[in-house]
Amino acid sequence: MIRKLLLLLVTGTMLFGSAAFAVAPAAEVMADRMLAALGGRDTWAAVKNTVNDSQQNRAGEPPVVRAVVTVDFQRPRIRIDTTGPNLNLIRVIDGDRHWRLNREGRIEPLPAELLAEDRQWYAGHVYRTIHRIALRDPAFSLGVGSDGRLEVHEQGKRIAWFKLDVRGEPHAFGAHADDVGSICGPWDFQEAGIRHPVWVTNRDGTWRAMIKSLKVNVRLDDSFFAQPSPNKL
Repeated sequence: MIRKLLLLLVTGTMLFGSAAFAVAPAAEVMADRMLAALGGRDTWAAVKNTVNDSQQNRAGEPPVVRAVVTVDFQRPRIRIDTTGPNLNLIRVIDGDRHWRLNREGRIEPLPAELLAEDRQWYAGHVYRTIHRIALRDPAFSLGVGSDGRLEVHEQGKRIAWFKLDVRGEPHAFGAHADDVGSICGPWDFQEAGIRHPVWVTNRDGTWRAMIKSLKVNVRLDDSFFAQPSPNKL
């Protein structure tokens, strides 16, 4: 009986301990398969940032925009440039600093609700999460959900999940408490050895994104995230 209790204690520590990268064996197999399908563990571990340029089709106005999304995997920094007919928007978060260029052409701080949404989006960002899985980030624990999805947890909370096909390639993913998530097309777009989905859409199709170009490990100067003076816009 004592031996069984010790075995359970050791197994629980291996699977759920916070001091090391914790994975259930089945989740480890799934993560390995996913990384292999998407370009390899070493390749994803080496990613420091991505610049994703895509065409987005939306239900709102304007219905077609260009979105250039820059995400720093090493520091909490993002910049999103959205342009379209009579539209030029910028959103930036750089640590505790944040600003946006709004529809009226004014520079202002991000509204509290939008700031919270963007920070949560960064915390569960799909490609940064794959990078952290590849690194075996000690803050992560991996598991398998009741429906067979690969789940990623941090500080006791789920931050991301992936539904994989038989090759290990995700066909759907989501973050945090969202169990619906997004559907993604084939991961056939390749840059610097990593694979990226050709398209992503929400479940009802009111938002769709088709990748046009992807840059990896570009130089990110602090000035790129700095708030400009109004006369430099």
